Amino acid sequence: MKFRIIIFSGIMAALIGTMLGLAVAFIAQRPDRKPVIIGTGATLGFVIGSLQSIVRQQQEDRDNDYKEIK
Repeated sequence: MKFRIIIFSGIMAALIGTMLGLAVAFIAQRPDRKPVIIGTGATLGFVIGSLQSIVRQQQEDRDNDYKEIK
């Protein structure tokens, strides 16, 4: 597995999650929950981005393995 790609994908998705969290916090207009909403968006973004990158790499590895069998 290419760990640099996994981390990079996670960080990029975390940035997107942070921006979405900022938007939700602005719309909700609850200043006391703003850090929680932003942190949750960033965490979910990192997890989803990393998992997506892992799944893609596993699919590529599997496809390459099946090409050798044929």
